[in-house]
Amino acid sequence: MALSIKAKLNIIAREPAPIIKPREEGVMEYAYDEPLSDALNALDGCSLARLGLDGQLHLDRAVFLDTETTGLGGAGSVAFLVGLGRADKKYFNIKQFLMTGYACESALLTAVADHLAGCDTLITFNGKCFDAPMLESRYTMCRMPDPLAHMRHLDIIYPSRRVWKLRLKKCDLKRLEEQILGIAREGDLPGSEVPERYFKYLKSGDMALLNDVVRHNRLDVLSLGALLARLCAIYNAPAEQSNLLDLFSMGRVMERQGERQEARKCYKLAARGSPVCADNGISAMANYRLSLIHKRGGELYQAEGIWRHLADQRQMGALPLIELSKLYEHKHKDFSRALDATHKALSRAGDENERQDLYARQRRLTLKIERQLKMEE
Repeated sequence: MALSIKAKLNIIAREPAPIIKPREEGVMEYAYDEPLSDALNALDGCSLARLGLDGQLHLDRAVFLDTETTGLGGAGSVAFLVGLGRADKKYFNIKQFLMTGYACESALLTAVADHLAGCDTLITFNGKCFDAPMLESRYTMCRMPDPLAHMRHLDIIYPSRRVWKLRLKKCDLKRLEEQILGIAREGDLPGSEVPERYFKYLKSGDMALLNDVVRHNRLDVLSLGALLARLCAIYNAPAEQSNLLDLFSMGRVMERQGERQEARKCYKLAARGSPVCADNGISAMANYRLSLIHKRGGELYQAEGIWRHLADQRQMGALPLIELSKLYEHKHKDFSRALDATHKALSRAGDENERQDLYARQRRLTLKIERQLKMEE
């Protein structure tokens, strides 16, 4: 779900007029109010915990943050524009603080810190690697306390990658807007051009040069709210994804978090395949992951059935045959069947390391069979 239920966050067609006021310290303040969607207002603790947030989220004490900077890091880079989104009961309020010159950096940082008073949760996209360290370094350089230091930080790039990277390959904010939120920005300034715009402004003093930068930043903040709502909907119902790749990805997420029942649901659905989209081996991988969950749960009969099916269909290479060999050797003590499975696995081995492991298994099983025959004589 996006931020606006009726119009999918209609951030392109509707350009709200900002409230703009200059601050005495040389900082421009932009303020926008957007209607708060039901989706963002109804975030639940279960999905947020799955996203990686510890404890309850009080939306009125959370802040969505995005910065525009003069570079990608280093002592010479500064955050000249900071966008902050906060929610009340009816609106998603966006405030942006723009410094009109390098001498005004302390004033900008003070304005940001004042606006963050009372907030306990920070929500960003790639903020743990970029925005938060950038601001931390600037507060340090200006000998000011960092207001972000005490806040919990939910960086939604990580849960986004976990669910969509397998399908989309690249999970930058623009691609997620287009492919997941259904948003196509028209006339948006590319992020790579933002620093140059600011440098041109500093030389000319023409504030109009920064209009596109401010708009770009505002849309980024809006997208943070929309993306968080969408992620929570997915993580709240992981088995309800229509795309096989997303289903498989959510199975892995649930498995890693120890939620085996949810993982089973996702893997079972992904294993069935889909008549309307390419499988690309996903159903086989889902079946294999499902078999390992059965194995860890002691449900060896179910696991064996899946391994046999995969081996018969010549799927997943040597892996199902290796699992069958282990089962026959260690659980059933049927060394002959284990050796037979190992022979078949050798014909499907994917690389030299796998072959060497299988040769070692073959030698060990042969010795066990010889010892067993001697004991029977």
